[in-house]
Parts: sequence; structure tokens; C-alpha cells
Amino acid sequence: MVFGWPASSVGQPVRDYLLTLCVTAAVTYLLTGPVRKFAIAVGAMPAIRARDVHREPTPRLGGIAMFGGLCAGLIVADHLFNLKGVFELSNEPRALLSGAALIWLIGVLDDKFEIDALIKLGGQMIAAAVMVIQGLTILWLPIPGVGTVALTQWQGTLLTVALVVITINAVNFVDGL
Repeated sequence: MVFGWPASSVGQPVRDYLLTLCVTAAVTYLLTGPVRKFAIAVGAMPAIRARDVHREPTPRLGGIAMFGGLCAGLIVADHLFNLKGVFELSNEPRALLSGAALIWLIGVLDDKFEIDALIKLGGQMIAAAVMVIQGLTILWLPIPGVGTVALTQWQGTLLTVALVVITINAVNFVDGL
């Protein structure tokens, strides 16, 4: 038995996903305090803007903790029996990591130096394009009531880039309030 489950259990892949999720969340949480102290030390605490909800300057650079959690989760997944094949048979984890690294770099620079919105958008699109070039593309789209729709490479590329950029900006919007 491993973590309370029989080693040959049908639910083992789910257990591996849950373990990876828990490690990712735990490492992100544990890095938040040290990253906060680092942000204060380097002065990554912009002045309060009119649209901000908080009343005092808030340390930035939280993306460092998120990226650290992602890296930890990928390292754990690479050592789990049911997920190891993904790293051996696919370039997608490396594509995700390299795109995330570019997004992380843009985020750190923005948190410290307040980069222009168009430059950030361009960087986000480049990061998404790097993921697509390395093989991380949505090629199947499940639509409720219709079924699964196959996308062309061009459609998949546009959808992937759009979803990556929209997700980044949704997180940034919520984080920036």
C-alpha cells in the first residue's frame, strides 16, 4: 500500500495527479513568505493606485512562488510511475515550463519596473508562441451537446495562444485588485 491505496489500484493515476497537485500547492504556499520578505527587501512594493482595493502597499513578486510550485510539481510528476511517460514521450511538459519561465520573467520585471501594457502583452504572446512551437497546442475541443471537435493546426494555435494570454491576464487582474 502506498499512501493508503493498494499499489495496483485502478485509482493510482488519480492519486498521482492529486499528489502532484498537493505538492505544487504546498510548495507555492511555503514559498510565499520568503518571497514576500524578498519583495520587501528589493522594494517591489508599488504605490497604491486608485483601482487597488488594499490601503497599504502590498509586496509583489508572487509569481516567483507560483513558478517554484510549478517546478516542484513537475519534478514530483517526473518521478511518479503513471506520469513519468508524459515526460519521456512528450515535449509538452518542457513547453509548459519554458513558456511559464518567460511569463515568470515578464511578471518579475513588471512587478519591479511597471512595464508598459503593450510590451507585457507582446511578451505574453511570445511565451504562448514558445509553448505552441514546442508542441503544446489544443487540437481537440470538447463542446457540450456537440461532442469533441477536431481543430486544424492553425485553429489550435490561435486558441492556445488566446487561452494562455487570457488566463495570464485574468490572474493578473485578480492579483492586481
